[in-house]
Amino acid sequence: ERTLTLSLHPIANYFMNTIFYTTGPIYTENIFALLGLGIILLLGWFGTRYWCSNLCPLGGLIAMVSKFSLFRFSFAVRCNECSLCEKICPTRAIDAPQNKIDKGECISCLRCLYECSHHSIAYRLRPTAQSIDLPKRYFIRTLIASAALAPLTHNFLFQRLRDRLIRPPGAIPEPDFLNVCIRCGKCMKICPTNGLQPCVFEAGMNGLWTPRLIPRIGGCEKNCNLCGQICPTGAIRKLKLEEKTYVCIGTAVIDQSRCIAWEQNKVCLICDEACPFNAISSLNETILGETLLRPFVDDRICTGCGLCETLCPIDGPAAIQIFSINQERKKTGSYITPEKAWLRVHKEYIDDLPSGFIE
Repeated sequence: ERTLTLSLHPIANYFMNTIFYTTGPIYTENIFALLGLGIILLLGWFGTRYWCSNLCPLGGLIAMVSKFSLFRFSFAVRCNECSLCEKICPTRAIDAPQNKIDKGECISCLRCLYECSHHSIAYRLRPTAQSIDLPKRYFIRTLIASAALAPLTHNFLFQRLRDRLIRPPGAIPEPDFLNVCIRCGKCMKICPTNGLQPCVFEAGMNGLWTPRLIPRIGGCEKNCNLCGQICPTGAIRKLKLEEKTYVCIGTAVIDQSRCIAWEQNKVCLICDEACPFNAISSLNETILGETLLRPFVDDRICTGCGLCETLCPIDGPAAIQIFSINQERKKTGSYITPEKAWLRVHKEYIDDLPSGFIE
């Protein structure tokens, strides 16, 4: 299902959109998922279960541990060397002429046990552990390289977009989120604005394929809580619609050097009109003797929904962007507080309040 959601489904939607002018989710990073799937399938031409036998890190770890297993398949008696077991073994773990079975490659599928007409293979107790064929120098080199590369990779990739890593509303705290999320892609598939996209390395290696909001593609609609309702593991909490509207997933920040109203001295109120929470106000501001309406963001009300960034009319990066400032991530408890409720009801008086009044 994850392969279909992240790789094939977006490609199919792209062609459907092109031919029938319909709409559907398109993921900006799905090319990486599709490329990875293609490589794994292509490797199958070079040998059966090539990925599992040679490249899969989980398979390598299991192979090392399995060599110490007390129970294993082995040749109980000398066979007649028909080599049938070697031919049907899906992982090529059997060397029939030598009467050897590589426990590290064996997946215990039982085919050799049932297909052998002479009952030469048995599953029995073998208390002696098989030695690992791994030269010490290679092991030490790999260990040192991994220990040095892991923090460097994390710092380079994670720091690059840390302040722009916007999780769906209701997402639990990041360490728990990474542990609970199974990367099923259901929240991304159901998102009506297509704003939820899969992470590649923006959240580090552990965050691969987890959902993040890219407001430039699509913001988080005020009257939508589908991602939390469909999440099968609770990585995104199932919040009621009213509660979801109080979740702050970030804060909008205006880049005055790119904003039409600030930089070009032209009237542009699109972000103000797009904000469903009235967190953006257009106020008169005089610059170089010219007074115009210019947008201001009230971070006490902004929830970081990103609709303003979605609709910003300038080319390239938007002049108003969502950052993970004031982001709220709770495992339990309500997001609705008396202060938030008061601010939302009395918006017309907020501009006159002292800056520290709510605190």
